Amino acid sequence: MSIKLGNNGTGSVSSFGSFTVFTFQQLAQMLPELQAFTADGTADVLPPHVSGTIIVETAGVNAMTLAAPIVGSQVNGGDSGRVITIISNSANAHTITATGLLKTGSANVNVATFAAFAGASLTLRASAGLWYVLASNQITFS
Repeated sequence: MSIKLGNNGTGSVSSFGSFTVFTFQQLAQMLPELQAFTADGTADVLPPHVSGTIIVETAGVNAMTLAAPIVGSQVNGGDSGRVITIISNSANAHTITATGLLKTGSANVNVATFAAFAGASLTLRASAGLWYVLASNQITFS
């Protein structure tokens, strides 16, 4: 089935041949995107297969890990195009280890270390089984 965005004014779903037309509200309910998570342990495993925002609430340092995204488009069960943002809400130097997966424009980056300030953040986009850095605020890569 193909999805075509539209709003027929009635708030209902309409079918046109091989296309189904959904209202924006219906489509938003079907997509698991833009989810919010809280990381509050000392060694959290971040969810690699869902787009969303992760707020790090750990009182001490959180040594997080991030696995590789699945290669391929989301339509075919992959993760390419997924975007995750990790935001620190505590004054601790949290880390994210994603061995061989972080693409920052530098060679051999395995760890992202957050400055010990609330508001330090990192936004990553999945592509071809890797995590590409879209934005970073107060992050050191090594």
